[in-house]
Amino acid sequence: MIKITRRLKANNFESTDYEVYPKEEFKELGKKYKHWNKCSPGDWGISDDGYVAECLQRNIYGTSIEMVFPYGRQWVSKTGKLEFEPHYHSKNYSNVSTKTYSELESTRDRAELAIDAFLAYKTSGQRPDFEKIGKIYRPDQKNPAVAVRKLFKTKEVKKIMTDKLKEILTDKEIDEGFVLDTIKDAISVAKVKEDAANMIRAAKELSEFLDMKPKNKQVTESLEMDMSHQIADTYEKQTKKLKATQTRLLDEENNQD
Repeated sequence: MIKITRRLKANNFESTDYEVYPKEEFKELGKKYKHWNKCSPGDWGISDDGYVAECLQRNIYGTSIEMVFPYGRQWVSKTGKLEFEPHYHSKNYSNVSTKTYSELESTRDRAELAIDAFLAYKTSGQRPDFEKIGKIYRPDQKNPAVAVRKLFKTKEVKKIMTDKLKEILTDKEIDEGFVLDTIKDAISVAKVKEDAANMIRAAKELSEFLDMKPKNKQVTESLEMDMSHQIADTYEKQTKKLKATQTRLLDEENNQD
């Protein structure tokens, strides 16, 4: 027997344990059960994958019937299936879908708006204001900033962010080749003992955004609006500094002669 704890309106949102039995185990109790789509509230119904649980609701909307069990819900139809194990593994007990909460949440309009707002801050060179982004995402929450930070930590949203940012950078002609060329240029400058730290840091940041490193690290702090300009400017400054240093050295040598 498996216990599922739910907080439902019917129980004033208090934690309530519901029992789910494998078919053979339930038979040993000597109780009767029906197919899930034949149940009324209070009946024990068997799922399509062989688990028995109590029917909580049978909701009728016109000609449509929705069945609600402790582990999930489903519409009554010729093709509709209600299975316990997919819901149990995803911990999604409230929906017809067996996808995880984060999978479903990442496809909602409110998540897309929050992602776009976050990337707008990033690509404008500003530190993301999670209070404002949180209010875009979930203004109904007591602490919207915490809610949106939690959203951004999910693997589904991280992937969406990475893909969207790649599109933005590609539009600016910044790709893996650009990053590698920049690193090579930075190394060339560093070889003559010039400070190329800013260029290397910028290239590393871009490589993280482009997911070029073995570790898929989600960057959550800062990105300049146009990194290509920043890197180019840094390179130009470093090159000019190098030329100036070489010129001074040559002048000093000539004066010594």
